[in-house]
Parts: sequence; structure tokens; C-alpha cells
Amino acid sequence: MKSSRAFTLIELMAVMIILGVLLTLLAPAAMAVKRQTTLATSSSALRQLSIAAQTYLTENNGRFFLSREDINNGVQWWFGFESSSGPKAEGQRVLDKTKGPLGPYIADSAGTVPDFAFTSMGASFKPKFKNGYFGFGVNTELTGGPTGQISSKVRQINQLARPGQIALFATCAQINTFQSPASGKNPMLEEFYFFNTTDCANTIHFRHAGNAIVAFADGSQREVSGNRSSFNSRLPSACVGKLPTSMITP
Repeated sequence: MKSSRAFTLIELMAVMIILGVLLTLLAPAAMAVKRQTTLATSSSALRQLSIAAQTYLTENNGRFFLSREDINNGVQWWFGFESSSGPKAEGQRVLDKTKGPLGPYIADSAGTVPDFAFTSMGASFKPKFKNGYFGFGVNTELTGGPTGQISSKVRQINQLARPGQIALFATCAQINTFQSPASGKNPMLEEFYFFNTTDCANTIHFRHAGNAIVAFADGSQREVSGNRSSFNSRLPSACVGKLPTSMITP
């Protein structure tokens, strides 16, 4: 008689258990690699913004820029231009990143290279623009006041006593509950462009294992840990919270 070479149920279960153990052992290493990759992506893009800002300051007598400006044919965001004649639907809006105060200096990677730490919310991620996203915000305490549009609120770099401790850019986002397909019952994560201590206080995105990446006014940057108990309760897994006031107010 020929001996059977088929696996018995016990042998199959043993193989499955071994595979399960191996996957369990490998998962932390895979997560660590993924975190380092997404961290490097965000860090690189934020570094490009810092370089752009420092170049802008050098060429504009050390004066910061307006965060936002409503002009006749659209909105001049600090990172690009959105035409009033363009699409209005969320996810279909178009941004021209070559324009705006920092447009000529910004490498396009600060919005088109995927930052999986930002977009990993799956169905809970809500895009704004059709041509990529921009997951960073600027400190409006330096760049035009709460609305980002007040010229008299634009600061000079030499007015800052602690430029290495005052945040200029940070990984940012907001929890949207007011624009379809988001709702009160379906909160979604989307990009946001400002932070301050008033109306945009709760927009820092601690998307890197509970840390945000912050670029300071002197061009330096580092990771800053978030207080998990203060993360937006509408979607706490998104890790959207606040920076200390001392890191925002000059």
C-alpha cells in the first residue's frame, strides 16, 4: 500500500499556529519600518517648507507672509492658489502650489508624496483637493492673526525673542463633521492649514505614533508629543490635538 502524503488536521493546525507566531513576531518590526518611512516623508516635506520660509524671510526683510488672502479671482493660501472659477466640490478642488507667498520655493513633495500616517484613516479620511493634499499648517500668530488676513498682524523674525521655540509649521488636520460625506455621526479626518491659540487651537495632527512634527521659526524642527487625553473626542484615533501655548505665542 502507498503511504498517504496528505497533511493531517493536526499538522495543518500546527503550521497555522507557527505562521501566526511568526506574524506576531514580525508585526512590530513591520510597524517600526512603516513609522520610520512615514516619519521621513513628513520630515522631508516639512524641511522643504522651512527652507522655503527662510528663503522668503531673507528676500522680504525678515517679514513673514499672510496665511490667507481673498483676492478677486480666488483665494491665495500661504501654500498655493485656489481659483474662484475652479471646482467647489470637496475632493475635486484644484490647488496651484506654484503660486502664493511660498509657492516659488516649495518643493512639490510637500503635498503629493503620500504620507501614509496621514491617509491611513481609510474611509474616515476626507480629501479636499483633487491634485494631492497638503497636511501641514502655519502659525497664524506670526502670519496675519486669527484669520491669517490682517497685514498688521504679520510679524518680523527679529521681533521673536525665542525663534527656536516658536512653531512656524506643524503637521496639521481637522475633524470634519459638517461637510458631506462627513457628519456628526460620521466624523472624518481632513487636512487643515492653520494653528493658533484661539479658533484654530485644536488642529495639530500627532499622526506619528502620538507625535507631531513641528518646524520652528529659526528653521529647526523636531517631534513633539501630544497629550492623548486632549485629542479630539469626535475621532480620538486620528490624534488631533493642541500644542502648548508657549510654543505658539511669540
